[in-house]
Amino acid sequence: MGYSEQAMAKLRTLGVWLLLGLSSSACGTTEEDGSGAGGSGTGGNADGSGTGGDATDSLGSGGSDGASGSAPGIGGTAPATGGSTPGSGGAMPETGGQSSGGAPGTGGGVGSGGAPSDAVPTSGCDMDVLPVGGLRSIVFLGSSGESEREFILTLPENYDPDHPYRLIFGFHGGQYDAEWVANGEEPLTGPYFGLQEEANDSAVFVAPQALPGSWSNTDERDLEFVESMLNTIQGEVCIDASRIFSVGFSMGGIMTVRLGCALGNVFRAIAPMSPNMPSDCHDVAEPIAYWTSHGADDMSITPEQGQVALAEFLERNGCSQTTTEAAPEGCVSYEGCSEGNPVNYCTFAGAHVPAPFAGTAIWSFFEQF
Repeated sequence: MGYSEQAMAKLRTLGVWLLLGLSSSACGTTEEDGSGAGGSGTGGNADGSGTGGDATDSLGSGGSDGASGSAPGIGGTAPATGGSTPGSGGAMPETGGQSSGGAPGTGGGVGSGGAPSDAVPTSGCDMDVLPVGGLRSIVFLGSSGESEREFILTLPENYDPDHPYRLIFGFHGGQYDAEWVANGEEPLTGPYFGLQEEANDSAVFVAPQALPGSWSNTDERDLEFVESMLNTIQGEVCIDASRIFSVGFSMGGIMTVRLGCALGNVFRAIAPMSPNMPSDCHDVAEPIAYWTSHGADDMSITPEQGQVALAEFLERNGCSQTTTEAAPEGCVSYEGCSEGNPVNYCTFAGAHVPAPFAGTAIWSFFEQF
């Protein structure tokens, strides 16, 4: 049966519309509501995991097809907003990794137990052999000939050879020894003046042993000993060379002041307790962060003697005489010091003993760097 030209034209038009309808049906949903295969991630848990992604690679199901949201991920707490760009539905590592397709997340810098982003790793970070803790001895050539000295090296319980650690020296007083420091014997509040507990495995500690006559530095023997320990430890242990500290009491406090005088370019901060000003303080103007304490009733080394050393570092650090209260009670912080070189001074009711709050106060001071 034949058709007119007009009827044929209508049939052709109808065919086109049928084809268009079939094509639209095959394409599935449109992008008007932003939904797609990625959907919404349920967000990151406290450990960095989330149901939107595989815990092994922290990628969300939004994947590279980009069916979920377009914003950078910060742990996956918000649902994906849809669209065609890479999604944020994936779980995020706590330390600031990237979500699938997103920009770096928040939480960079220092993570839980992580090293600072500006750490300066020593050659010990490249060692395949783990360092040995405990009592150590070293032989070195000093200005008076060959010397053999001892120190105690205390490593974090779960030492990581790829993690640059703070290094903290603890110098004993004249009537004590290295074991007194390392074991935290009375009147200390804990090992290494209470700092080891506060550090919570985030630092390497050293307790050097003085020769008879204590830390007199005769013929530079004690400064040379410290420099030898530094060379040895940094070559064996993964240390952050920009975060080396010293704390000491009495003669050990005087030795700590001496290190601030001579090695202010090596040590980041020092914390001498009940110190005096050593007569061989090197005449250099290197500033260094300084925390100090003194018992108000100390008659062995009087507070006035300790204040002579304090005045030296106030001048080096460009501080004013104006103070503000600082924690704990009895402490003040000096104003106007050069950037990164604060000075704190603490007094307490007591005689010639370490500050009872030494662990928490000194760790808080060191930890800011």
